[in-house]
Amino acid sequence: MERLALHRFASPWLKNQHLARYRWAAGFAAGRRVLDLASGAGYGSGLLRAGGARSVVSADLSREAFEEAATPGSGAGALRGSRADASRLPFRDGAFDLYVSFETIEHVSDDRAVVSEAWRVLAPGGMLLCSTPEREVISPGKRLTDTPDNPFHVREYARAEFETVLGARFGEIRWFGQTPCSAAWKRALAGLAHASPRAARRAHQVRNLLRLPTEGERRHAPYPLAGANGFPEVVIAVCRRRPDGTNAR
Repeated sequence: MERLALHRFASPWLKNQHLARYRWAAGFAAGRRVLDLASGAGYGSGLLRAGGARSVVSADLSREAFEEAATPGSGAGALRGSRADASRLPFRDGAFDLYVSFETIEHVSDDRAVVSEAWRVLAPGGMLLCSTPEREVISPGKRLTDTPDNPFHVREYARAEFETVLGARFGEIRWFGQTPCSAAWKRALAGLAHASPRAARRAHQVRNLLRLPTEGERRHAPYPLAGANGFPEVVIAVCRRRPDGTNAR
C-alpha cells in the first residue's frame, strides 16, 4: 500500500512533502468546486475545505481509503466521498472548477485517459493541479519505458514527458517543483546510474535520510520552476482549461 495517512507512521520526509503540497493547493481552492482525486485517507480534502472551497468531493478507487478517512485523527473531517476510477470518472462535464490529483498519474495504466477525463470534468477556466515524482532525480538512469523500482508505479516521468501527456489536452501549463536538489547532485546521480541505477536511487534515499534531523514542511514548499533554480524531486503542473473550451497551445 502506498497511501499516506496522518494517523499512521510515515517517513517525516514523505509526510511533510505531501502536507506542503496540499497546503499550497488550498491557496487555489477558495470559492471553487473542488475534486480531490486519489484522496486516500482524506487529510488533503480537509485542507482544501479549510482553504475556503465552495465544495470538495473526495474520489478514490479504494474502499479502504474511505474506511481510513473515517478514523479519528485522519484529518478528513466531514468528507464527501465517491469511489471513482481516474480514467473513467462518474461526474458530469464541467462539474468542477479545481481538480487536484497528486502522485496519481504514475500509478494508472492509461495516463492519457486520466488527462482527458480531467479536462472533461473541469469547467471552462478550471484548473488541474497534478504532480508526479521526477524520474531523473528519484530514479536516475531509468527511462520512461523501464519498469520502476517502486512496485506501486506503472511508469515514472521526466518533466518533458509529463508535459507531453498533459499538453495533449491542456494548452496552458505553469510549472512548480518540490524538494530541489543541486545541479551538481543531479550530475552525480547520473554518473552513478551509469554503473547502477539502483545504487543511484539508494544514494538519493540515503541523502534524504541524512537530512531528517533538520526536516520540516518548509523544505518542501512548492516553488515556481524557472531557469536553473534547482532540480525538483517532485514536479507539479498547474494546467488551465481555456475559458473558450479549446486546448490549443
